[in-house]
Amino acid sequence: MTPEAAARDMAGMSTATISDALFRMGHKNQTMKPRIKPVDPSLRTFGPARTAYAYPGGTHASGLALKAVQPGEVIVIDGRGFLDNILWGEIFSHMAAVAGCVGAVIDGSVRDIEGVMEIGFPLFASGLSPQAGTGDKLGEVDLTITCAGVVVNPGDYVYGDRLGVVVVPPAMTEETLDWCRQIIEKETKMLTELKAKLAERGQ
Repeated sequence: MTPEAAARDMAGMSTATISDALFRMGHKNQTMKPRIKPVDPSLRTFGPARTAYAYPGGTHASGLALKAVQPGEVIVIDGRGFLDNILWGEIFSHMAAVAGCVGAVIDGSVRDIEGVMEIGFPLFASGLSPQAGTGDKLGEVDLTITCAGVVVNPGDYVYGDRLGVVVVPPAMTEETLDWCRQIIEKETKMLTELKAKLAERGQ
């Protein structure tokens, strides 16, 4: 199995399961801080990361990422958790969707979330604000970043759901998948037994 195939096999799994698998492998820093939340909890995202570093509030980095993103990728922007000025909104979400981008993770503020939800674009962010970006022409794309406590390299696999965001480097996908399957098997058995006991009590 290739790293990409293993990564795709985890796409439908809970980020909790993936996070647990990484934890058991000794990688405790692959789950983003809880401040990263989905704009629409019903949506999931999965894909290789297109990374960017944004000067706090500088949407210039978002523009660079949108120019560089390829279909199937997830844009991940390190905005240092700065919340006063936004890095993303409805127009950027439309542009991303047109480019084939399958989601965005922003360690900063976003806005216009009604329009984002209307098109079903998976957007994860650390905050909301009505205030526009700073306009600073500062930022970089395609570099190693730290987003909400997780080191993210271009091409790392990003998983997001209603619980949060987890990142898995390609070299770790096969082992992570193996652990995920073990966890699911064990927990499914435990839950089946517990549900049976609850059903017995209800009789």
